[in-house]
Amino acid sequence: MLRPLKICLAAGSVLLIAWAGLGVGQETDYIARTQSRWAGRVLRSNAAPDDAGSYVAAAPDEATSPRARVISDRPVSTGARYLPASQETPPIETIPPGELLEGPILGDESAVQYEEMAPPWSDTEGYYEPGFWYPGYFLFQGTWIEGLSLHAGVHGFKGPMDQGGNGNFGFHEGLNFGGPIGGPWGIGYQVGAQVTHSDFAGNQALTVFDPTAITDQDRNQFFLTAGIFRRPDCGRWQWAVAVDWLHEDFYEDADLLQLRHEISFLLNDCREIGYMGMYGVADSEVTVPGGDIQAAPSILDLSVLDRYAFFYRRQFEEGGEGRIWAGWSGYGDGLVGADAIVPLGRSWALETNFAYLAPKTGSGLDGQIDESWSLNIGLVWYPRRPVQCALSDPYRPALGVGDNTSVMLRGRTR
Repeated sequence: MLRPLKICLAAGSVLLIAWAGLGVGQETDYIARTQSRWAGRVLRSNAAPDDAGSYVAAAPDEATSPRARVISDRPVSTGARYLPASQETPPIETIPPGELLEGPILGDESAVQYEEMAPPWSDTEGYYEPGFWYPGYFLFQGTWIEGLSLHAGVHGFKGPMDQGGNGNFGFHEGLNFGGPIGGPWGIGYQVGAQVTHSDFAGNQALTVFDPTAITDQDRNQFFLTAGIFRRPDCGRWQWAVAVDWLHEDFYEDADLLQLRHEISFLLNDCREIGYMGMYGVADSEVTVPGGDIQAAPSILDLSVLDRYAFFYRRQFEEGGEGRIWAGWSGYGDGLVGADAIVPLGRSWALETNFAYLAPKTGSGLDGQIDESWSLNIGLVWYPRRPVQCALSDPYRPALGVGDNTSVMLRGRTR
């Protein structure tokens, strides 16, 4: 019980350190960007022609309470590449040359736009009340939460640890966080974690070695993913690199590590083609019982399966995206898979993926042991942020959190 707790605490510490480091480094830039965006909105939306034809900025309503609106500091692309057709940004209204514009001057403390605002606990993003505090204020306020997504769902999978005699069904939950690193390159970072729970009524993996060794033990897995990525705003090339760590809590514990990356070329604003690869970094060994009581235990060598695949991804017209891919493993096995995310409501989306490995060894006992597959279906929640805004953010995580689709194993008994 202590090991899962330590893993959760370690993942939480990584998230807090990343959040604190980026918040301090971008505080000055945030103020400058907020003033710049305020000027663009106020001088455009509050300016109205008077009787003489001059443009005068409308004064704030004195009846409203002095609650200021804070504009998000997360860079957002306004091009069609990250926005569906129904969400494209309307043309910006411009003032003809020579027209007189009167109103507040940028930098003047009186030039603050006031308006009636929702309370801090509402789902209206970008608002806060100065000096107001309530339990959980620092967790659910501020722009940092815009990079967070929470997900949960159901899954099924099979791999070499099952030795051809077991399938796994269960539930999973996790989170993923992404944000800009800063600098002129437009690079983002991501950190995520996921926990899976399977085999609630026990498993049959050990019956392959000993018919009397049926166990009622369940199965838990812990995934941790961290990486960097870049989505282009004007260019055509996109890339992402991440490290996945997997801890298996089954009939014996195992720890594995893999490097995962993808690079793609955008054909246009809605379609792209690319290559993705998964490579093993750290392997593990598992001890399994013998075929009978007198037989000595065997060693199961577990390693991350090296995979190479090409994919095609498409952005959907009403929001969301889907991808199909195919390739092969380092041992000549065939691979096929797909993933998709589709908006369901204001802040909810449906996310699903699958992968299937067709073993080179064919059917029979060897094929049953080598065969691997995975299917995940779940809901994603973006706290205090519409799905359309989250999916159009160039700094949302480019890779999903590790699971049994993105991390496949190979096992051999000796």
